[in-house]
Amino acid sequence: LLARWSWASGRRHPTMATAGLAGGGPRPALQSPEIEWERINKSRFFVMGTGVFSGITTCLFPLSVIKTRMMTLESQGGGGNVGVRATVKAVRSVVSQEGVLGLYRGFPTVVTGFLPARLVYLSTLESVKSRLKKFLAANTQLEQTRVVAVSSFFSGACASLASQTIFVPVDVVSQQQMVSQNRVRVGDKVRAILRNEGFRGFYRGYWMSVGLFVPGSAMWWGSYSMYKEQYWKLLAPSQGEGTGGASPSDESLRALQGGWRLVGVQAVSAVSAGCTTSLVTTPLDVIKTRYQVSCRSSQAGTEAQRTTAYKEVTNLFRKEGLWGFYRGLFPRMTASSLWGTSMILAYEFLKRNCVVTEEYVD
Repeated sequence: LLARWSWASGRRHPTMATAGLAGGGPRPALQSPEIEWERINKSRFFVMGTGVFSGITTCLFPLSVIKTRMMTLESQGGGGNVGVRATVKAVRSVVSQEGVLGLYRGFPTVVTGFLPARLVYLSTLESVKSRLKKFLAANTQLEQTRVVAVSSFFSGACASLASQTIFVPVDVVSQQQMVSQNRVRVGDKVRAILRNEGFRGFYRGYWMSVGLFVPGSAMWWGSYSMYKEQYWKLLAPSQGEGTGGASPSDESLRALQGGWRLVGVQAVSAVSAGCTTSLVTTPLDVIKTRYQVSCRSSQAGTEAQRTTAYKEVTNLFRKEGLWGFYRGLFPRMTASSLWGTSMILAYEFLKRNCVVTEEYVD
């Protein structure tokens, strides 16, 4: 498949010449390992992706439960809900009280609700990125690295904005399941939200989610693309001059698309992007999470207790200071790095294995 793709892409684009290689000249630098969305078999991509992403969600879901629990725990001043020790304590608390299944509270809600959200997210991400890259390449003088970074930044923002309508209700229901004192079925939780807050309850904290995930997604994809381009340049520097920006030969392109070096670059780039994004966005995630789970029914089914985002900010700062806004930082950074690495490797794997070759062959 990769051999056919590399041959087809060489025929499709006459500028991808390898005459310098044929004449024994210096080998060019390997170019960016991007696969355009137009080359992907979308049906196959989404069918395979459903299984792959669901499997990753199953493996990493406990990190989301621990992060949410730590963000909503009672105060432990001085950063007591931030580091490794607090994370281990939270895990032991959940397992000792509820067993391993306690780490999967809200899992059915997330695994089913996020499937359509991911379809919207990935479709928007790739279609916007593809169009924006073409526009920037044709109308600006930006170098390739910046074209990829800028297009990834804005496409990540658009993808997150388009999918928040689905993500937010799933977040609200699943997070309230995670922190409730007793195990609650999704149907019971949905009815409780409707009874206490009406349909608007499912979009509690919507604008905070938009304010968190839209720039967060933009930052993640932008930094991931930038890291990937820079790391790849470090591993594959130009080995000669005068190549005219030629693309790699069939042999080097096959190594590029399937080699372990590329997988390593993608993994390290995802970890770097996850750590960068987590450090910047954790404070807003803490406020959003606490706000979304704060409306709980009082005794005897009476009217729900209400709060505001401003009250959450002031109460948290008064009790814990700035440390309070980094509650759950370690599990969130770990989750972001592992999720990002797993998802991007699966995502790139799916793209490489869903490439349409026939229509590019002359």
